[in-house]
Amino acid sequence: MDNKEISSFIDDNDLKTKLDELLHWFEGNPNLPQKVERIVLLRFLKCMQYDMSKTKTLIELNYSIRNKNPNLFIDRNMEDEMTAKGLKVSDIVILPGLTPERYKVLFFRMVDFDPSTRNSVEETKIFFMMADARFTMPDVEKTEKELAAGNLSDSDIAEGDVQVVDIKGYTMRHLAYVSIFVLRVYMRFLQEAYPSRLRALHIINCPSFIDRMLTVMRPFIREEVHKMIKYHTEGLESLYEDVPKDMLPEEYGGKAGTMAELKTKWLRTLKEKSAYLRDEKYWRNQSQGRSRWSWF
Repeated sequence: MDNKEISSFIDDNDLKTKLDELLHWFEGNPNLPQKVERIVLLRFLKCMQYDMSKTKTLIELNYSIRNKNPNLFIDRNMEDEMTAKGLKVSDIVILPGLTPERYKVLFFRMVDFDPSTRNSVEETKIFFMMADARFTMPDVEKTEKELAAGNLSDSDIAEGDVQVVDIKGYTMRHLAYVSIFVLRVYMRFLQEAYPSRLRALHIINCPSFIDRMLTVMRPFIREEVHKMIKYHTEGLESLYEDVPKDMLPEEYGGKAGTMAELKTKWLRTLKEKSAYLRDEKYWRNQSQGRSRWSWF
């Protein structure tokens, strides 16, 4: 979801009531999957300021887009050859901690600069696999005892996302490997159906032809999202003004660990969540499952 100034605090008792109500609605809705994690419902609720009607609309749109594009959101497996290749040629990591504004920071960069290694389907699939795995966990550090208790509160969830994209090595040749169809779906889902508000998008190591590159994406970016994009063309000092330097990977002047260490952690998380990510009961709408037999 795109940005909007919100204040979404709710006490734990009211939150439990809303979660119970929303779970009951979800499980009885044939246009949704059979199963959902409570913390995922909390993310939807918080994203919509705990407005139940708006939350239900967001949930239905989220799963509608997923089910219309199963190749991106449902048919996924870390062991798949193409997915494995996608994981090797790009780094997609979620950085530890929160900014002072309580935003979560996501970091992306290419590892292999060869344009022929780009695959829009796999890159999109991997991003949302990472997001779906993350969404089952609190955005704040909790002890094993706290996690085992299973208690949820508003403060467990970040107030939104900040994305940092390093486009070092990107050339005009890379655009030839961008699927316009996949880009359209990706941008719509991120801006309209994603259960976290986008707060800022920082692009670093920008080439001189950045404007020409972005003409491909511009038709799919809402004006309010376009205003969030910040281009950093002369080093990283301007990035540090918005994202605390210490939160960044070591390669970018920070103290969060190396990109390799951060990526290893999230690959381990993806493996731990692989059964969840593949289980269609969490992703495929019940009505769609039945519609397979409607011809008979």
